Amino acid sequence: MDYARALKAVVITAVATAAGHLTMSAGFAWARAQEPDHPDDWSGLPGFSATVLATWTLMPLALWIGMRVLGERRTWLQILLGTPLWIGVSSVYIDDVDRPGGLMSVPVLVAFVLAGALLGAYDPGSARDDEAGTERA
Repeated sequence: MDYARALKAVVITAVATAAGHLTMSAGFAWARAQEPDHPDDWSGLPGFSATVLATWTLMPLALWIGMRVLGERRTWLQILLGTPLWIGVSSVYIDDVDRPGGLMSVPVLVAFVLAGALLGAYDPGSARDDEAGTERA
């Protein structure tokens, strides 16, 4: 196992998770602040929808760009599995974040970061290098 790659994956997944959570918190606060014309008005729906789409789009971009900036390639597993995992986690805990001052459960966020780190630590190229009998530098 490449421990440097695993450490990079932990850092990038934690930063991407924080960015996604902050995007949700700020966007939902903005959506709540929309002044309704009457109590049954859905005036916050566009802001709520834009926030959800923004955080779902931000996660794969943050994972991919972050790992590339740190010099890692072949991170498709982290992106392809981490993104739907984030969509699931953020969907389940959307009501927790939508409250004023609301946060996702910390154990869930830690579990997501660990899952993303494990996915990012896997390098499919290293398995091919080992099979071919070459050593990684």
